[in-house]
Amino acid sequence: MNLKYWIIYFSFLLVIVTKCGAQELTGTWEGLMKDEYLKINIIQNNDQLCGYTYDVVLKNKSSHCKAYFKGKYDKETKIWTLTGTRFIENKGGHVLMIVKLWKVPQAGNDILRSTVLIQDLFSNFFDPTATEFFWLRRISTKTKNPAIGKPVCDEIVIEKPLTPKKPVVTTPEKKKPISVKKDSVKINPTPIELEPIKINIDSIERKKPIALYLKDEQLTTKMNKRNQLTLSTLKVNSRHVQIKMYDNGTIDNDSVSIFYNGNLLKKHVRLTEEAIILELDLDENTNNHEITLYAENMGSFPPNTALIVVTCGKKRYELHSSTNFNDNNVLKLEYESPN
Repeated sequence: MNLKYWIIYFSFLLVIVTKCGAQELTGTWEGLMKDEYLKINIIQNNDQLCGYTYDVVLKNKSSHCKAYFKGKYDKETKIWTLTGTRFIENKGGHVLMIVKLWKVPQAGNDILRSTVLIQDLFSNFFDPTATEFFWLRRISTKTKNPAIGKPVCDEIVIEKPLTPKKPVVTTPEKKKPISVKKDSVKINPTPIELEPIKINIDSIERKKPIALYLKDEQLTTKMNKRNQLTLSTLKVNSRHVQIKMYDNGTIDNDSVSIFYNGNLLKKHVRLTEEAIILELDLDENTNNHEITLYAENMGSFPPNTALIVVTCGKKRYELHSSTNFNDNNVLKLEYESPN
């Protein structure tokens, strides 16, 4: 192929790849952080982000706020940092947040791991006792304006990708330029085969997911002393599992702690009509997994009961647990490869 057309062809590919990458996080994301619902509207321009957040306290819907943020990407840590800049509205004494986002490759492009800090806690970012980690799910590839007449981004201009200029081709002296009819040129580039990217899952697992676990040796010891009663055994073909837990029946202040393969995930959480949501990435090193429910109390009407909804891929299960001070309920998951 003529060098001129190779240059044009690869310039065109570069623009397409750049454009696709620039839209990687653009959209609307939502998740639950502690007792608050969080929604983030993001517009991405290469390594820069802008947009606004909306969060509301679940037990007090009148306590909510909206705030603009600016964001950037750290190529070394592969973490996005969103920093609140100013409030659009603030009802309930909220403070500006710093939100950290990163990808977990096995969770897909529409799931992000996240944590929220206040602006003087940078040094404690990886301390699991100082911050809580949660999941964000992309619910739309579009963003919404925070209010009528207000832009998604505050004082930030999103640059449009430049249209590449055609390379200037010079002709040697004493030679007439070659005239080519546009319609007569056919570009049939040979496809380029690229080697697949190899991801070392083990190295990823050592960096961040371990921070999911809480530390309470006394509580873990008490859990292990109780009888472990199998609630159900489910076969799953995805490493990503969503588990929702509700109080089963009358809301009577039942509370539980939740363990995954003997590690503490949630501590002293109250079961209500609103779901406790676990977005769980199963351990790659084993195909057998256990979710253990440990009753913290019996509520007003013993025993401690819960409705558990498990979603894995296209499969959905509803289970009913019943625990007390002698017995734990153990949900067993057996992973089977879909191939």
